[in-house]
Amino acid sequence: MGRYDDCSILDDNGKPYQYVAIRKDITDRKKVEEMILRSEKLALIGELAAGVAHEIRNPLTSLRGYTEFLKDETTEEEKQQYFDILLDEIQRIDFIVGEFMLLAKPKVLQFSNKNVISTLNHSVNFLQTEAKYKRVTISKQFEVDEAIIQCDENQLKQVFLNLIKNAIEAMPKGGDLKINVKKVSGKVIIELEDQGVGIPKEKLQHLGEPFYSTKEQGNGLGLMVCFKIIKDHKGTLEVESEENVGTTFKIILPLVK
Repeated sequence: MGRYDDCSILDDNGKPYQYVAIRKDITDRKKVEEMILRSEKLALIGELAAGVAHEIRNPLTSLRGYTEFLKDETTEEEKQQYFDILLDEIQRIDFIVGEFMLLAKPKVLQFSNKNVISTLNHSVNFLQTEAKYKRVTISKQFEVDEAIIQCDENQLKQVFLNLIKNAIEAMPKGGDLKINVKKVSGKVIIELEDQGVGIPKEKLQHLGEPFYSTKEQGNGLGLMVCFKIIKDHKGTLEVESEENVGTTFKIILPLVK
């Protein structure tokens, strides 16, 4: 991305015979502007969450309690199914509110030196059963066995679980999820490459924004939290995608050693 300033050189008759173009690369500036805009959106959604999440959770607790009570008092099987549906939907609302709360009142990160390979392996193992059920093969291509970083392990697990789960859901007919890890110039690079439906170019730039999701029932908060966690770890989260080919999420984190 660049900006061009053109000027012409005139001959004796006042006609241009040569042009000089000066190019100024503004790619870095645009990236900084995008980061500032994302930070402002995070702050805005945090303020909104702080004012709304608590007010939602109070009546939600009452709804869950009375629904469970009515379910216990009901013997008709058909009505039991209705209560199960209600409880599932209440649980889904509670999960969304939980993501709001994470943005409104972020936890104090507990940083320590951890081998991110072990954390990643744990996350993969946790979702292996779901992947197998949905005919997704997870293949690991790790160039290193150890990559020590300063991190809050639970927070990073949340990122890995979210991205792996998204990749599995992006392949409704099954496929292969490749997870690559390598070290480059004092950083560890973790790539999650799926063979899913992909994301249109016009939607890529909006990933990580609140309430923007490529999934029908998505709210966009999960991916937004991922971007925030990686930023808090002084890393970057990049996305490349092509429709009907797949999507690659690239996590770049600084190494301790």
